Amino acid sequence: MYTQDLDHLPFNKDKLKDILEKSGAEEWAYILHDKDTDDDGKQIRPHFHIMLHFKDAKTISRVAKVFNDKEQYIEAWHSTINNGYSYLIHETNNAQSKYHYDPSEVVASFDFKAKIKEIRQKVKKPSRQAIENFINDYSNEKLTKEKLQEKIGVLEMARHKTLIDHIDEILAYKKHQEFLKQFSGLQCVTYWLYGEAGVGKTRLAREVLEKCHPNNFCILGSQRDHFQEYRGQEFIVINDLRPNDYEYGQLLTLLDPWEIDKMAPARYHDKYLNARAIYITTPYSPINFYNECNIANPLVDTFEQLKRRIISLQLTEKNYNKLKNDLITDDKLSEAILKIKSQKNTSHAHDPKSDD
Repeated sequence: MYTQDLDHLPFNKDKLKDILEKSGAEEWAYILHDKDTDDDGKQIRPHFHIMLHFKDAKTISRVAKVFNDKEQYIEAWHSTINNGYSYLIHETNNAQSKYHYDPSEVVASFDFKAKIKEIRQKVKKPSRQAIENFINDYSNEKLTKEKLQEKIGVLEMARHKTLIDHIDEILAYKKHQEFLKQFSGLQCVTYWLYGEAGVGKTRLAREVLEKCHPNNFCILGSQRDHFQEYRGQEFIVINDLRPNDYEYGQLLTLLDPWEIDKMAPARYHDKYLNARAIYITTPYSPINFYNECNIANPLVDTFEQLKRRIISLQLTEKNYNKLKNDLITDDKLSEAILKIKSQKNTSHAHDPKSDD
């Protein structure tokens, strides 16, 4: 922000717009404050406030040269650019007691009135009742968490964190119970996708799931706490799995195809797991992975236990497209089986004499 008294401008005020257009700024806006008063009610000397937003960072001295003025009249604006634009018309928290200028008095390189309208919508605080209504809609699954935050703001999300966390736990449990009912008697399949770095293991899993289940999959990052961001999706990619990420016994439990009522380990609290299919991407073949694990008793924790739980698929540049088509075909078959089961359950619900 450049601030200077009208009488002390080092150039003709009629040249200001031309100077700004040649400044290299991505956006700019300015206003003449000629109605400000001090604490005693006396009028303050008319002065310009000019906001400049550059694509790349500029030094104070560089911006001062734009106006051929001293560096002391340039301020690096440490808040958001929207806060700076709001200050031009004194609509920030720190300028509440000052004279409020009309947006039409601002000259800008963009539609300033539209920008201020957009800013006002973002900072408008909902009433207490409105906040309760939005949280209620979230609890009834009418709003996503992202939409809830958009409606009530980050501060209100923080204030209601305990309540929202309780709602999340209850919704997760409800979703898990629905999953158990729908998927009962079916087997969770685990695809072990391994190959050299850069061959496209994660890309392959993403392409398959974006085609088959675009709104029901997640890719869990390569970290010790894979399930921290898990939100109940039924198709799960555990990305870049390494031998030390899980205890071997813990991994076997996680990949058990017939045990669908289970929890996934997470840092703060375990998550209900709704896994219909798990895709593991790793540079290790199953046997190499096993050999790198810290196995306390190889007679108890055998490689065969892992082998029985997975479908091992080696990915190369040559077989990429074939493997992708095979996985999509396999998914379609699984969906057909689930559909038949669902129809059978619906039919039995109306006919108590029906046999499985």
